[in-house]
Amino acid sequence: MTSVARASRARLVDAMRELPGGVCVITAGRAPARTGYTGTAVFSLSIDPERIVISIGRAASSFAPIREFGDFGLNILSGDQQAIADRFAGRGGVKGEARYAGADWRVTPRGVSLVTGALATIECRVEEILERHSHAIVVAEPTSIETATNSDALIYWRAQYSAARAAPRLAAE
Repeated sequence: MTSVARASRARLVDAMRELPGGVCVITAGRAPARTGYTGTAVFSLSIDPERIVISIGRAASSFAPIREFGDFGLNILSGDQQAIADRFAGRGGVKGEARYAGADWRVTPRGVSLVTGALATIECRVEEILERHSHAIVVAEPTSIETATNSDALIYWRAQYSAARAAPRLAAE
C-alpha cells in the first residue's frame, strides 16, 4: 500500500469520527456458538416495505453466521448499556459466546438473541447481501420490533460513548 493510500484511509477514519451514530449490537448465530458485534453502520432503507441495512466486515466473525442462518438481531442500546457495547466491540479480548455474559437476553422462537432493556430490539431476516470491498451490505426485513422510549440513547462520537439525553415530548406530539 502506498503512503498516499494509507493517508487517505486515515483521513476517512478521522472524518467519519465526526459523524455521531447510535450504538447497536448486532447478534448472530445460535447458542452455544453465538457471536455479535457493536456497530453504528445501521439505518432504515425503507418504511414500505420495512427494510433495514447493516454494514459488516466480510472478515468479521459475525458475517458467516448471518449468511448461514439468514437472520440476526439488531439491538439499539440505551445510554446505560455501554458495558454491553464494550464487550461486543471486543474490549478486554472477549469473543464469541462470552460476549453475552453480564446482560439479560431473550431468544426468539427462531433463535435470535435480543438484549433486555435496549431502546429497541429488532429481529431481522436477511433479504439480500451485497459484498463490496472489505464489507458487505446486508438488507434485511424486520420480522419483529419492540421499542422502549423511557431511556436515553447511547451514541458514539469522536471515538467515545455518551448518552444522548432524550428531549421532552410536547403534549401535542
